[in-house]
Amino acid sequence: MSAESQLCNNLEKILKLQKSLHQIALKKTEILKADNIEALGELLKDELKHIKAIEVVNNEREQIQHELANEISLSPEHLTISELLSSDGIEEKEKLRSLQEQLIEQMKIIKEINELNQDMLQQSLNFVNLNLDLLLGQESSNYNGQTSDENQSINRSIFDSKA
Repeated sequence: MSAESQLCNNLEKILKLQKSLHQIALKKTEILKADNIEALGELLKDELKHIKAIEVVNNEREQIQHELANEISLSPEHLTISELLSSDGIEEKEKLRSLQEQLIEQMKIIKEINELNQDMLQQSLNFVNLNLDLLLGQESSNYNGQTSDENQSINRSIFDSKA
């Protein structure tokens, strides 16, 4: 199998993993809406597995890309798919271009969903913090029936006050 074909197959694997990650991100949104912390923990484990798999396949892609660059006499340092597509030595340009566009689109979608999920998590944390502040604020002022200002004024004697 040629390096070009290997690269296309590798990009297809990454695209498949990205689509699966997209589904996980959508599930995460639903779980966040439902406030199901246990399910969120399990989903995060699954998401981490997908991310690690993408990293492994991406490392393979880099190796294949370097091999292909050497075959068509390009510098393998910091070589991108766009640079490969602009070279004359690539035969499957349309397939590579299509995969590149699909991957870019998939990453944009995942990024948008993750930003929404992050906003939802931040709002949930803000709500929890607000409730904690309200609860702690009520307890400290109602614990002994007096506020801290009242405690200070009662404990002060006539000689401690300013003239």
